[in-house]
Order: sequence, then structure tokens, then C-alpha cells
Amino acid sequence: MKKSFLKVKLEKESFDNLNQKNSLVGLGFDVHRFTKRRKKLVLGGWEIDYPWGLEAVSDGDVVLHAICDAILGGAGLGDIGDYFPPNKKKLQGMSSKNIVNLVLKKIKGKLEIVNIDVTVILDRLRLFPYKRKIVTSLRKIFKIERINFKIKSREKLELLGGKDAIACLAVVLLKQVC
Repeated sequence: MKKSFLKVKLEKESFDNLNQKNSLVGLGFDVHRFTKRRKKLVLGGWEIDYPWGLEAVSDGDVVLHAICDAILGGAGLGDIGDYFPPNKKKLQGMSSKNIVNLVLKKIKGKLEIVNIDVTVILDRLRLFPYKRKIVTSLRKIFKIERINFKIKSREKLELLGGKDAIACLAVVLLKQVC
């Protein structure tokens, strides 16, 4: 089967300058319960018009939290709880973009993000209409194009808090900057 020019070009760009010695992979996870006490839902840095928010110390952006945990994990720098403990009152309602800024400062000059792959798991809300806006927001925040965003349901199973919660998994490929 003949590959398209675009696919071959993307594959070549993806793996140029990558090898086992300078590549690192991180896995991140976050989950939050929905609440009516918060009237704002933020996912991937994008505010969604929805009557329920997420129970959290910060704005509860599970997408940014999972990505930050993946970056920190790949870099061997712990997780966001090490830098932003949940018992600190000054973090109340803080934008998760502040967490991203700290994480990016930690790796600046040492590591670059090659790609980000995100899976959001929820049943309460149909996210598909917001998918492009969330991906655009993530590309702007992380300053990379190679971002994949998937939406999955629990198939009516009571996994990860059932319909009352939202969960996110993120995998990040990092490369060492020479």
C-alpha cells in the first residue's frame, strides 16, 4: 500500500532526532467530581458553558493537570501535588495555567515536548462540540502542534466516579535538548 506524502512527511518529522538515549515518556492522570457549587467548567484551558464545575482546590482542569503530571513524570520531577499541595488555601480557584507555567519552567532548556496524547473519560457531558477549541487551546498553551485529544465514555459502568466525575489520562513524549 502506497503511503501519502503527508503521512510520510509527518512520520519523518516525528522521529528525526529521537532515539532511546534522548527520549522520555511520562504518564499523567487526574480525576475530579462534578459540583453545582462551581459554575465554571475548564478543560484544556478552555472554559465550557456548563452549569456544573469540578470540585478542586484550583479550577479543576483535569486535562492540564494530567498533562502536567505526565511532563513531571517523564522528567523525573514528581507530580503536581509536590509543587501545589491540596491543603494550601492560596491555591483556591487558581487557574491551572499557573501550574503549566511552573512545570514548563522546570523543564525549560533541558527538555522539549514532542507530542501530547490525551484521553478524557466522562458520561455527563458531550465534549465533542468543544474538541477543536480544546485542542487549539492546548496548542497555544504548550506551543506545539502535535496534540491528540480523545473522548471516551464509561459505557454506563461505575468506573472512576461514574457519571458524577471526569477523568483524564495523558501521555507526553519528551526529548532532551542538547
